[in-house]
Amino acid sequence: MSLIHATVARAGSHMEMGIDLYRIFQKAGLPAPEMQLEIPLSADPDFIQGISDLIVTLLPQIAKADAALARLGNLGTLPERLRAEVADSKGVVPWMGLVGVWTRTPASEPSRTLG
Repeated sequence: MSLIHATVARAGSHMEMGIDLYRIFQKAGLPAPEMQLEIPLSADPDFIQGISDLIVTLLPQIAKADAALARLGNLGTLPERLRAEVADSKGVVPWMGLVGVWTRTPASEPSRTLG
């Protein structure tokens, strides 16, 4: 996950945007928002596969950023190795934190009808 995070950040994505939305909402004239941070965790093989699939998808950007791919070893066996490591540890794998942000604007006065 750290390799994915570093690669996306080097490509220019603002990786802390979720947290910054508190300030951005207010700067836009909205009330201070409510926020929630969710970090999906799983040991499901499909979930683990998603991590290695994302790494393969990002390979051109990883190479461009000169990130250390060697520490991952053979990418062809990465999904199996990740699944085995998670199973052996009897643990879970985290995904990136997802930030939910919402606010309520004050209700305007009810419209009046003539009559």
